[in-house]
Amino acid sequence: MNRKDSLFSHLFTTFPIRYFIVLVILTYYNPLSAQLHLNFDDGNINNVVWIGDISHFKINNAGQLQLSTTGAGESSIFTKYKVPDDSIQIDLYFKMQFAPSNDNHSKIYLMVDRPEDTNANGYYLKLGENGNNDAVQLYKLVNGNATLLGAGTNGAIATDPAQARLQIKLYRNGMGTLYADYSGQQILEEELDFLDPNFSLPDSLYFGIFCKYTTTRSDKFFYDDIHIKTIEQDTVPPRVVSAQALNNKEVKIAFSERPDAESVIQIANYNVDHGLNQPEKVIYNASTPLEAILQFRDNAIKSNIVYTLSVAGLKDAHQNHIAHQVQFFFTEKPDVGDLVINEVLTDPLVGGEDFIELYNKSEKLIKLDSLIIANLERNESRVIRTDFTLKPGGYVVLSKNIAFLKETYQTPDSAAFIETTIPAMNVASANITIQTMKAGKLINIDSFDYKQNMHFKLLNNTKGISLERIRPEGLSNDANNWHSAAAETHYGTPGYRNSNFTSIAAQDEADFVFIDKKVITPDGNGIDDLVLIQYQLEKSGYLATVRIYDSEGFPILDLAKNTLLGTESTLKWDGLNAENNLVKTGMYIIYSRVFHPDGEVKTSKKVVVVAHQM
Repeated sequence: MNRKDSLFSHLFTTFPIRYFIVLVILTYYNPLSAQLHLNFDDGNINNVVWIGDISHFKINNAGQLQLSTTGAGESSIFTKYKVPDDSIQIDLYFKMQFAPSNDNHSKIYLMVDRPEDTNANGYYLKLGENGNNDAVQLYKLVNGNATLLGAGTNGAIATDPAQARLQIKLYRNGMGTLYADYSGQQILEEELDFLDPNFSLPDSLYFGIFCKYTTTRSDKFFYDDIHIKTIEQDTVPPRVVSAQALNNKEVKIAFSERPDAESVIQIANYNVDHGLNQPEKVIYNASTPLEAILQFRDNAIKSNIVYTLSVAGLKDAHQNHIAHQVQFFFTEKPDVGDLVINEVLTDPLVGGEDFIELYNKSEKLIKLDSLIIANLERNESRVIRTDFTLKPGGYVVLSKNIAFLKETYQTPDSAAFIETTIPAMNVASANITIQTMKAGKLINIDSFDYKQNMHFKLLNNTKGISLERIRPEGLSNDANNWHSAAAETHYGTPGYRNSNFTSIAAQDEADFVFIDKKVITPDGNGIDDLVLIQYQLEKSGYLATVRIYDSEGFPILDLAKNTLLGTESTLKWDGLNAENNLVKTGMYIIYSRVFHPDGEVKTSKKVVVVAHQM
């Protein structure tokens, strides 16, 4: 028998266990169940009858019983309670917002036959002493004389704050156990075991709280979450409540309660879909009992997959277990080209703010935390602090005033937003650059040089009108890849697909020029407002001259003059002539001539009809 066992054996053979209820501020009695529960949430200290310095205590705004007096002194309160008829579980929380000492400490009278120290018989806990060895100490009272019977972990309540969440289980066969969590959470560790063959309980006893304090500590004692009930059999199995991929080979899992250590490390208890299968190793440390690490082979976890972890065989101390599942995914920082700037507003309506929309054109799940948004034109940048993950093909808007955006642009419920401060942007121009840090280096993910003249030429005022990217795969700094948002979307599409979105698919014809539509209605409503002209060439270096002719063969606009093309390039025509006037209804010819320095020349004619709605 160890020291703790001998102390408790002495306790329960020299003084009947019927006088032992442990560590409770008993304040509420339900006569139907003989169980006591008090969370102090209703703010009423008089749910039970107290004796003593009742005015020295209050229920605070946090729903805790708190000492609340002035000056130095001693305060105590007692209440009489009815003892449950069966084995008992007692739970409570206490905190002293200081490192305790002989001048500042608390006693919890677990059970005494009278509401005083002088001639009482029973048991109490002392919380605090001088030095650094403060522990939860158990004392026995015989006719008012106290004898130390045992103590918990040395130094466990020597800190500031000194606190613990405690649980006592007393069985009718005389077995008893004290559990504690000195962080105040719910990870209870066994502190003391005891046995008394003569265990019995009377109908009622007094429970009390005593506080000794100096002037500066007269409001620093707290008590909460007091429960006394018949012990109920634990039938709740442990679960993995969350899983998080830390990198491309490790997954951290969190448990709902302290699991059985042997069952945690069994790799056969875990299986993941999409070919991950069982982990190669499970790392578990008793110092962090509510989490473990599953290790898979190197680079096994991909960032474009949502995985399902199946768990079976995970047990708790009572051997409860249940098969269940939890999902996880691996997020990565973006690389160059993964994210693009998809929509911007630099001239908001009164009461609104600028916004920037990002689009994930990669196949990755991208973590946006610590992303940097810069306006290099003003040498200004902001770091985004968020736990938001952008899925492949997803949109997200950054702005300081999200509520205004949702109301003004009538965004769908599926639209995603991050409320944050972004760099200031001038109405006339701005450089918007997305950056991230990788391996200690600042990397530009995407950059867009905004100009106000990129807006539709017929707009007299751009206030409240966003500029939308037409093709996510197109170049960010190609003016032909941007257009004003449509009127029917309230001149902005923050958080969802742009009103001008177009993706030109390659056509099965022997030509190097493709157009995305054959009829346009350039009225600014976002429907067929412009035609995209895509060039697909076998090599770079071609110079293009593109001219628009009316049906009578008169040139109305030079769309490009010796413009250098890449292997894939796009131009747009919005139905305006050289004078920035809308052309008449009719048929128009898009004539393209491309010349390569090696002498090769190609020409093409495409027909598009301009129509105006009546």
